[in-house]
Amino acid sequence: MLFRKSLFITIFLISNSAFAVEVWNKAEGLGRLSRSQFKNDFYQLANFYQAQINPLYCSAASGVMILNALNYGEISSQKAGEIAKHNSSEIIQFPLYTQRGFFNEETDKIKPRTLIEMREAKSSIFENNEWHETYDAGLSLSDFAKILITHNLKVEKTHMVRNDEKSIEKFRKIAKEILADSDHFILSNFNGKILEQKTNGHIAPLVAYDEISDSVLILDPALHKNQWFWTPLPKLVEAMNSKDEEVYRGYLIVGKK
Repeated sequence: MLFRKSLFITIFLISNSAFAVEVWNKAEGLGRLSRSQFKNDFYQLANFYQAQINPLYCSAASGVMILNALNYGEISSQKAGEIAKHNSSEIIQFPLYTQRGFFNEETDKIKPRTLIEMREAKSSIFENNEWHETYDAGLSLSDFAKILITHNLKVEKTHMVRNDEKSIEKFRKIAKEILADSDHFILSNFNGKILEQKTNGHIAPLVAYDEISDSVLILDPALHKNQWFWTPLPKLVEAMNSKDEEVYRGYLIVGKK
């Protein structure tokens, strides 16, 4: 009986530890990063990390990280970051993409900033003798892909319509391939609650994969809620297999055109 109880406790602990989320900069997280053979994107993107500048800009922060990493040294001065000297025609240039500049008149054709930032209601519904406004904050995976294309990026979109062993294995293979590649990045769209995080629908880059723990490192732009963290790859697939309204979330593979 004692053996059976001990065996049950051991299995319980292993099962729970397998689904634990690990902060990247503690001993376990650093150990995973050190031994990982699939972490090229960590070194590519950590240098260009940006925390999102408001609660709705996870897409903008993630997109700007990618744009700066892919184009650094070739970026023209961005008006959203420039400084005009007082009483002078001189402009201090800023050759980096910014979150404020990520959305513009061209991207407004895909989804207006007024909707993204909740400055405008999507619709109004009359219910129980009063009007209720509904909002459509942030970006869906499809809208995010379209906006990245306006920034001259090549984008491959995948909706995670299944959460089974075949889907997990396929994503594992793709993640390992992209995370060892200098020219492409993975942007994941997931439900953070499934990963025991404080975010709901969320977008963030994946930057490393550790085979021993079968986990991925997420460079979370929502620094006001979470630090960068490791999460089990199968759990991330589950989180991407959640729905944003009627459409499954998923991931984008992004590179230069």
